[in-house]
Amino acid sequence: MKKLIKQPILFKNINFPINDYLFIILMWLVSRLVIIIAMQVVAPLMHTSPVHPYWQPPYPLDYNPGFFPQPGWELFSHWDGKWYRKIAVEGYSYARDGNQYPIAFYPLFPLISRGLMVLGLPFEVAGTLVNNFAFLGALLLLYSWVKERHGSYVAKWSTAVMIWCPFSLYGTVIYTEGLFLLLTTAALRAFDNRQYVWAAICGALASATRATGITLLPTFILLAWQEKKPLSAYLAGFCVPLGLISFSVYCAIAFKDPLAFVHIQKAWAQPSWWEILTDAIAVGKDSLIKVVMVFGGGYMLWYFRHQLSKTAVTYGFCSLLLIIFSGALMSVSRYAYGIVSLSWALGLVFSRHNRWGYAILTWFAISLYTYAFNFSIWNWVA
Repeated sequence: MKKLIKQPILFKNINFPINDYLFIILMWLVSRLVIIIAMQVVAPLMHTSPVHPYWQPPYPLDYNPGFFPQPGWELFSHWDGKWYRKIAVEGYSYARDGNQYPIAFYPLFPLISRGLMVLGLPFEVAGTLVNNFAFLGALLLLYSWVKERHGSYVAKWSTAVMIWCPFSLYGTVIYTEGLFLLLTTAALRAFDNRQYVWAAICGALASATRATGITLLPTFILLAWQEKKPLSAYLAGFCVPLGLISFSVYCAIAFKDPLAFVHIQKAWAQPSWWEILTDAIAVGKDSLIKVVMVFGGGYMLWYFRHQLSKTAVTYGFCSLLLIIFSGALMSVSRYAYGIVSLSWALGLVFSRHNRWGYAILTWFAISLYTYAFNFSIWNWVA
């Protein structure tokens, strides 16, 4: 009888991979349910007349001043999602006239969404499915990667951080976070495991998804040089910019400007670090979050530099430096969330300080609900 009683205790340790992955999938489903309830149930119930967001004109793309939230796929497509829809349905456009154009957004995500639309799916459905399943894939890869180095306990915490962080909202709505996290995590893990062909392929695709994908290039080259890796490791690094180069070639052919996606960024107003830091000192919530995620994230990477994979540490610092000096600071907290190394590092913190971990994850869950609600009514989140 004693042996039979002990079995459930062993089962709770989740020693078998299938139970590990079931744990991740269930957490993903529950967290996505929080988002769906906030966006598809609560927001429509609370706003039965036109919503008046706190910002002033000019309005974002496809925003209707008479808008009020109604249950449906459209609620997942606000803000950047409208730009991706424009690319998938109409293609790219660009002119140097000071206005905003879709050329600012990289092509891989709308291309994949367009591929699903060929099957008869509306863009809002296709884009949502692409991002959500890519995000789930990123979670499973992160879990596997961290488990290889630290075991399942730390892997669960790291994955929980990525799942419940309020910016994981962007792994569900029509943004590139899910796809970007999937490709960068796959590239980094492959490089760590000396699978350089896969690292090259995923790295090239990542640079066609978002500008920060290019940080895989210095990551791979620095590690190849430092650890005296074979020529194939260097080649993996040099393959990373192929996605970005392909986009640049397209811009040169279509618009006679190979850096159109860079030049157009001036059309989006951005705060300076001085403005962010002074607002953070005055306890401005959004600015404080930006400072903590970027500079606190850098401190965590340094503190755990000997526990984390060298690949994760190098990539984390390269990405943070690009974010700091890029000038695109309006969404800096969301970009920091897209650095998989930071979820790993915070998972290490929580695995050592469980009470803080549970408390902060609870706050994460509440914030995730709040962010989802605000996103659905066109309030800017990140």
